[in-house]
Amino acid sequence: MSILETIVTYKKKEVESRKESISIKKLQTFDHFNRDTYSLKQFLLDKDKTGIIAEFKRKSPSKM
Repeated sequence: MSILETIVTYKKKEVESRKESISIKKLQTFDHFNRDTYSLKQFLLDKDKTGIIAEFKRKSPSKM
């Protein structure tokens, strides 16, 4: 099993576990559930913004 397959398998189990711990109906009652969403396209095309998407990783999953 590759490292990516291991990560996907782990995440699927994690999602199922979280679904069991709190229902969707409960999540819908939270304030942030109904907040306005951001448009990635608008942010990237906006002349007043940098249009840069960045992610900092301390370690690569494949190097673990």
